[in-house]
Amino acid sequence: MISRVNYMDLSLTDEKILEIFSKISAERLIFFDIETTGLSWKNAMVFLIGVLYKRDGRWKMEQWFLDDPSAEKELLVRSCSALAEGSCLIHYNGKQFDLPFLKGRCQVLGVPCAWEACSQMDLYQILRPYQKLFGLEHLRLADLEGYLGFPRSSGLSGRKCASVYRKYVLEKQSAQAGLLFDHNREDLTGLLHGIRALAYPALFSGHFHLEACQVVQDTLSCTLRPDIPLPKPFSLDCHPRPWVISGSGQQVRADFALENGRLKMYHPDHKDHYYLPKEDMAVHKSVGAYVDRAHRVQATALTCYTWFPCSLEFMRDLERVEVYVRHCLALHP
Repeated sequence: MISRVNYMDLSLTDEKILEIFSKISAERLIFFDIETTGLSWKNAMVFLIGVLYKRDGRWKMEQWFLDDPSAEKELLVRSCSALAEGSCLIHYNGKQFDLPFLKGRCQVLGVPCAWEACSQMDLYQILRPYQKLFGLEHLRLADLEGYLGFPRSSGLSGRKCASVYRKYVLEKQSAQAGLLFDHNREDLTGLLHGIRALAYPALFSGHFHLEACQVVQDTLSCTLRPDIPLPKPFSLDCHPRPWVISGSGQQVRADFALENGRLKMYHPDHKDHYYLPKEDMAVHKSVGAYVDRAHRVQATALTCYTWFPCSLEFMRDLERVEVYVRHCLALHP
């Protein structure tokens, strides 16, 4: 087994994002990525594992490379022990691939999965609902890095890495091992850079402050200041809901169309509501049960709303307006 340790000056990550989503200090987080010879742990093995974590104010990267395929157990023992030292594991689609693969190989070789007690944060799963907002056809880690302005230099894919490793096992050329180390390093640093994209789910989950609101041409226009700066501009048309949300950096604008001076308040539990077409509103089933069946239908996510006036009193109460905006953004993207 060949191991490498590097200390890196990576100051691009806003640690506030990490704390919002992991609920843990950055010093207790461990980013990790594995490289394998195939897609199934039953007939493939792990040949490279890398971790990235912060200690004493610096980012430390450790990598373990399997130079001898017969020593996979040693690789797993060392790397799994390192993973267990954190409180939260951060990965990219690790719930679907990395962790099941790692667990399978540990079971085959009799290595304890000590890291299973750690909490997890899957960056891919968190960001997947925002793929359309990013304008990305695919949401591979390399695609996310390109979107954020951190293009790769190695050009290797996971499949190519497996081919390079098989060639290394036969030829033992250090240059081949170097390519694999570099690919894994880019996966880890890309994962760290990718954390910046969490600014968008942070915004939509309510991490912002309302700075101002006004009615302009039958539209309630709200200016928001995100707690986490947005790395790229975005614009989201929430059709068929009559809302448009856009912004970049630390300024976001949310526009809500008015109808006869009123706003829609959507309710999330639409299965518990009836929609009354004649009144154009939803009511809870405990109340709707008394409405003639001919005048009610099951509410859907788009018809489960009530109306309220966008009055001067409402607009003067910025806390109330902010609650409304948080409620609306939570329904998207």
